[in-house]
Amino acid sequence: MASSLAVLESRVMFEVRFQTYWEHVDAAGALHLPHFWGFISRAEGELYRTSGEERERLIEGNGVWMARVEAYAKFSKPIRHGLLIRVRLSPQMRGLKTIRYDFVILDDQRGEDLAAGYVTVVCVDAVTFKSRQIPDRIRKTVEQYI
Repeated sequence: MASSLAVLESRVMFEVRFQTYWEHVDAAGALHLPHFWGFISRAEGELYRTSGEERERLIEGNGVWMARVEAYAKFSKPIRHGLLIRVRLSPQMRGLKTIRYDFVILDDQRGEDLAAGYVTVVCVDAVTFKSRQIPDRIRKTVEQYI
């Protein structure tokens, strides 16, 4: 996965930049779907990291998983290799157990929208896999960007 080049923050969203590479695209030269979702997941991880937390440590330390239960994306233009992209995440708390990350991916140079959508995650107990309340440290980390 590409490394982040810059992290941008605002009060209503979290933003991070990534570089796309040849290995991220399919035979048609467009971003391959698994890599697309990888950039979204990586942006979520960067949200935690730039807040001074490590997502994996928080999840393991609280005995939970943040299960992806729904994902949607609509593509406006192809995301090509060599492109610097900006991923904007706008988290929303949906009750006590759920976070929805709305996202937009932009061409960093032109500012054009390339894709938009959302990922919904539910906090579940790591042993029983039953839904449970999001632990306070995870909630507070995410709420910084609401």
